[in-house]
Amino acid sequence: MPNEKSSTRALLACGVLAGPLYVTVTMIEALTRDGFDLRIHRFSWLTAGDLGWVHQAAMVGVGLGMVVLAVGVSRVLRTGPGAVWAPRLLALFGVAYVVGGLLRADPVAGFPPGTTPEMAHVTWQGVAQNASRTVSTLFLVALSVVIAGRVAAEGRRGWVWFVAIPAVFAVLTVVGLGIGGNPSAIAFLMTPWIWMTALALSMYRLETRRGGEVPAGQGTPRTLVPG
Repeated sequence: MPNEKSSTRALLACGVLAGPLYVTVTMIEALTRDGFDLRIHRFSWLTAGDLGWVHQAAMVGVGLGMVVLAVGVSRVLRTGPGAVWAPRLLALFGVAYVVGGLLRADPVAGFPPGTTPEMAHVTWQGVAQNASRTVSTLFLVALSVVIAGRVAAEGRRGWVWFVAIPAVFAVLTVVGLGIGGNPSAIAFLMTPWIWMTALALSMYRLETRRGGEVPAGQGTPRTLVPG
Protein backbone atom coordinates (compact mmCIF):
# COMPACT_ATOMS: atom_id res chain seq x y z
CA MET A 1 0.00 0.00 0.00
CA PRO A 2 1.42 3.43 -0.98
CA ASN A 3 0.61 5.05 2.36
CA GLU A 4 2.30 2.28 4.31
CA LYS A 5 5.36 2.43 2.05
CA SER A 6 5.65 6.19 2.57
CA SER A 7 5.19 5.92 6.33
CA THR A 8 7.83 3.18 6.51
CA ARG A 9 10.34 5.37 4.68
CA ALA A 10 9.49 8.23 7.05
CA LEU A 11 10.12 5.99 10.07
CA LEU A 12 13.47 4.90 8.64
CA ALA A 13 14.40 8.50 7.81
CA CYS A 14 13.89 9.40 11.48
CA GLY A 15 16.45 6.75 12.33
CA VAL A 16 18.89 8.13 9.79
CA LEU A 17 18.68 11.64 11.25
CA ALA A 18 18.48 10.83 14.96
CA GLY A 19 22.10 9.80 15.51
CA PRO A 20 23.78 12.72 13.70
CA LEU A 21 21.52 15.22 15.46
CA TYR A 22 22.28 13.70 18.85
CA VAL A 23 26.03 13.72 18.20
CA THR A 24 25.88 17.36 17.03
CA VAL A 25 23.93 18.55 20.07
CA THR A 26 26.16 16.59 22.45
CA MET A 27 29.40 17.96 20.99
CA ILE A 28 28.07 21.52 21.13
CA GLU A 29 27.22 20.99 24.80
CA ALA A 30 30.57 19.36 25.58
CA LEU A 31 32.50 22.24 24.00
CA THR A 32 30.43 25.08 25.44
CA ARG A 33 29.36 24.09 28.95
CA ASP A 34 31.62 25.48 31.64
CA GLY A 35 33.54 22.89 33.61
CA PHE A 36 32.98 19.98 31.22
CA ASP A 37 36.26 18.27 30.33
CA LEU A 38 36.24 15.80 27.44
CA ARG A 39 39.31 14.08 28.87
CA ILE A 40 37.68 12.95 32.09
CA HIS A 41 33.91 13.47 31.97
CA ARG A 42 31.31 11.16 30.53
CA PHE A 43 28.75 12.59 28.16
CA SER A 44 25.88 11.36 30.32
CA TRP A 45 27.13 13.75 33.01
CA LEU A 46 25.86 16.58 30.81
CA THR A 47 22.44 15.84 32.31
CA ALA A 48 23.65 17.37 35.60
CA GLY A 49 23.28 21.03 36.49
CA ASP A 50 20.93 23.81 35.47
CA LEU A 51 21.45 23.12 31.77
CA GLY A 52 21.14 19.38 32.21
CA TRP A 53 17.68 19.48 30.65
CA VAL A 54 19.27 20.11 27.26
CA HIS A 55 21.09 16.79 27.24
CA GLN A 56 18.13 15.08 28.86
CA ALA A 57 15.97 16.25 25.95
CA ALA A 58 18.60 15.07 23.47
CA MET A 59 18.70 11.61 25.06
CA VAL A 60 14.93 11.27 25.14
CA GLY A 61 14.72 12.49 21.54
CA VAL A 62 17.30 10.07 20.18
CA GLY A 63 15.78 7.25 22.21
CA LEU A 64 12.35 7.89 20.72
CA GLY A 65 14.01 8.10 17.31
CA MET A 66 15.40 4.59 17.81
CA VAL A 67 11.99 3.27 18.85
CA VAL A 68 10.50 4.81 15.70
CA LEU A 69 13.32 3.27 13.65
CA ALA A 70 12.55 -0.11 15.22
CA VAL A 71 8.99 0.11 13.90
CA GLY A 72 10.34 0.81 10.42
CA VAL A 73 12.83 -2.04 10.67
CA SER A 74 10.07 -4.45 11.71
CA ARG A 75 8.23 -3.56 8.50
CA VAL A 76 11.30 -4.16 6.35
CA LEU A 77 12.56 -7.36 8.00
CA ARG A 78 9.30 -9.27 8.07
CA THR A 79 10.86 -12.67 7.46
CA GLY A 80 14.20 -14.39 7.84
CA PRO A 81 16.90 -14.40 10.54
CA GLY A 82 16.67 -11.48 12.94
CA ALA A 83 13.23 -10.40 11.76
CA VAL A 84 11.86 -10.71 15.31
CA TRP A 85 14.77 -9.79 17.54
CA ALA A 86 16.43 -7.01 15.54
CA PRO A 87 13.46 -4.62 15.95
CA ARG A 88 12.98 -5.65 19.59
CA LEU A 89 16.60 -5.06 20.56
CA LEU A 90 16.61 -1.77 18.67
CA ALA A 91 13.49 -0.63 20.51
CA LEU A 92 14.98 -1.68 23.87
CA PHE A 93 18.15 0.27 23.00
CA GLY A 94 15.98 3.33 22.41
CA VAL A 95 14.02 2.81 25.62
CA ALA A 96 17.29 2.66 27.58
CA TYR A 97 18.19 6.10 26.20
CA VAL A 98 14.77 7.47 27.06
CA VAL A 99 15.12 6.20 30.64
CA GLY A 100 18.58 7.75 30.87
CA GLY A 101 17.21 11.04 29.60
CA LEU A 102 14.47 11.10 32.21
CA LEU A 103 17.09 10.88 34.95
CA ARG A 104 19.92 13.16 36.02
CA ALA A 105 23.54 12.25 36.61
CA ASP A 106 25.11 13.02 39.96
CA PRO A 107 27.35 16.12 40.07
CA VAL A 108 31.07 15.34 40.17
CA ALA A 109 33.96 17.44 41.45
CA GLY A 110 34.34 20.35 39.07
CA PHE A 111 31.16 19.75 37.09
CA PRO A 112 28.82 21.51 37.14
CA PRO A 113 31.10 24.45 37.99
CA GLY A 114 31.41 25.02 41.71
CA THR A 115 30.89 21.40 42.67
CA THR A 116 33.45 20.46 45.31
CA PRO A 117 34.42 16.91 46.32
CA GLU A 118 32.34 17.39 49.46
CA MET A 119 29.29 18.33 47.39
CA ALA A 120 29.59 15.35 45.04
CA HIS A 121 27.47 12.46 46.27
CA VAL A 122 25.81 9.34 44.91
CA THR A 123 22.02 9.19 44.52
CA TRP A 124 19.70 6.47 43.27
CA GLN A 125 18.92 8.62 40.25
CA GLY A 126 22.57 8.94 39.32
CA VAL A 127 23.14 5.20 39.76
CA ALA A 128 20.11 4.39 37.60
CA GLN A 129 21.23 6.87 34.96
CA ASN A 130 24.67 5.25 34.74
CA ALA A 131 23.07 1.80 34.64
CA SER A 132 20.90 2.83 31.69
CA ARG A 133 24.04 3.59 29.70
CA THR A 134 25.45 0.14 30.43
CA VAL A 135 22.17 -1.50 29.47
CA SER A 136 21.98 0.44 26.20
CA THR A 137 25.49 -0.75 25.30
CA LEU A 138 24.52 -4.38 25.94
CA PHE A 139 21.43 -4.01 23.74
CA LEU A 140 23.56 -2.44 21.00
CA VAL A 141 26.08 -5.28 21.01
CA ALA A 142 23.27 -7.87 21.03
CA LEU A 143 21.61 -6.10 18.10
CA SER A 144 24.84 -6.09 16.13
CA VAL A 145 25.21 -9.85 16.67
CA VAL A 146 21.67 -10.43 15.37
CA ILE A 147 22.32 -8.24 12.32
CA ALA A 148 25.61 -10.02 11.65
CA GLY A 149 23.78 -13.35 11.78
CA ARG A 150 21.30 -12.14 9.19
CA VAL A 151 23.86 -10.87 6.71
CA ALA A 152 25.86 -14.10 7.15
CA ALA A 153 22.71 -16.14 6.44
CA GLU A 154 22.20 -14.08 3.30
CA GLY A 155 25.66 -15.10 2.12
CA ARG A 156 27.10 -11.62 2.57
CA ARG A 157 29.80 -12.67 4.97
CA GLY A 158 31.96 -9.71 3.99
CA TRP A 159 29.52 -7.54 5.95
CA VAL A 160 29.84 -9.55 9.15
CA TRP A 161 32.73 -7.23 10.12
CA PHE A 162 29.94 -4.73 10.77
CA VAL A 163 29.43 -6.43 14.14
CA ALA A 164 32.91 -5.31 15.20
CA ILE A 165 31.96 -1.63 15.47
CA PRO A 166 29.71 -1.95 18.55
CA ALA A 167 32.19 -4.45 19.99
CA VAL A 168 34.98 -1.86 19.68
CA PHE A 169 32.71 0.68 21.35
CA ALA A 170 32.08 -1.71 24.24
CA VAL A 171 35.81 -2.31 24.69
CA LEU A 172 36.54 1.43 24.65
CA THR A 173 33.83 1.98 27.24
CA VAL A 174 35.20 -0.70 29.56
CA VAL A 175 38.75 0.66 29.20
CA GLY A 176 37.58 4.22 29.85
CA LEU A 177 35.66 3.22 32.96
CA GLY A 178 38.58 1.10 34.14
CA ILE A 179 41.07 3.96 34.06
CA GLY A 180 38.57 6.44 35.45
CA GLY A 181 38.74 8.76 32.48
CA ASN A 182 37.44 9.31 28.99
CA PRO A 183 40.54 9.43 26.75
CA SER A 184 38.63 8.55 23.58
CA ALA A 185 35.62 10.76 24.19
CA ILE A 186 34.74 11.41 20.56
CA ALA A 187 35.12 7.71 19.73
CA PHE A 188 32.81 6.87 22.65
CA LEU A 189 30.21 9.24 21.28
CA MET A 190 30.44 8.60 17.54
CA THR A 191 31.13 4.86 17.23
CA PRO A 192 27.64 3.54 18.11
CA TRP A 193 25.88 6.26 16.13
CA ILE A 194 27.95 5.70 12.99
CA TRP A 195 26.86 2.07 13.17
CA MET A 196 23.24 2.90 13.87
CA THR A 197 23.06 5.50 11.10
CA ALA A 198 24.61 3.06 8.62
CA LEU A 199 22.01 0.47 9.61
CA ALA A 200 19.16 2.95 9.17
CA LEU A 201 20.54 4.05 5.79
CA SER A 202 20.80 0.46 4.64
CA MET A 203 17.18 -0.16 5.61
CA TYR A 204 16.04 3.07 3.94
CA ARG A 205 17.85 2.23 0.69
CA LEU A 206 16.39 -1.25 0.74
CA GLU A 207 12.86 0.06 1.22
CA THR A 208 13.31 2.71 -1.48
CA ARG A 209 14.79 0.33 -4.06
CA ARG A 210 12.28 -2.42 -3.57
CA GLY A 211 9.26 -0.21 -3.03
CA GLY A 212 7.80 -2.15 -0.11
CA GLU A 213 7.94 -5.65 1.33
CA VAL A 214 5.96 -8.58 0.00
CA PRO A 215 3.30 -9.91 2.34
CA ALA A 216 4.55 -12.24 5.04
CA GLY A 217 4.96 -15.79 3.78
CA GLN A 218 5.18 -14.78 0.13
CA GLY A 219 8.31 -14.38 -1.92
CA THR A 220 11.80 -14.44 -0.45
CA PRO A 221 13.15 -12.65 2.61
CA ARG A 222 14.76 -9.30 1.98
CA THR A 223 18.50 -8.97 2.06
CA LEU A 224 19.69 -6.48 4.64
CA VAL A 225 22.42 -4.98 2.51
CA PRO A 226 21.23 -4.04 -1.00
CA GLY A 227 23.65 -5.22 -3.61
